[in-house]
Amino acid sequence: MDKISYLENIEEIKRLKYSYFQACDINNLNQIKKIFATGNLYIDFENFGCFTDLDSFLEQYKKQSIKRNQVECHYGKNPIFKKIDNSILGIWALDYYLFQTKKQLMTNITGSYEDLYILENGRWVIEKSKFRRNSMKTFDVSNVINLKKIN
Repeated sequence: MDKISYLENIEEIKRLKYSYFQACDINNLNQIKKIFATGNLYIDFENFGCFTDLDSFLEQYKKQSIKRNQVECHYGKNPIFKKIDNSILGIWALDYYLFQTKKQLMTNITGSYEDLYILENGRWVIEKSKFRRNSMKTFDVSNVINLKKIN
């Protein structure tokens, strides 16, 4: 892979990961499904769970993340990439906010993703993804703002 092709692939991978963050924020399961490999898959998100198939991951996602009084905001940043044979390793920092509108709580989690990206049917997908927390803080925001979910 020449330098131009490598940089073009990195841009595609960045768009893929950003679309994952956006899909999580708006609870778009169909979009999340398109992000991951259909064959050999490994997802390890600490307390969220460890998965080797996409259906199990999506079931857990539905249980934990799609709630009427909950808003999620994923901010991925500072990606670092390394080519490994025909795949690309990506390390991302995450700044995540969970707003629980009924309880008037805000949780902030920071951590990092380590993803292995592969080409599948001509497009980049995530074959392996591991998330590890660096910090987690929960704040009572009832006296600061009135959290409401729009829609």
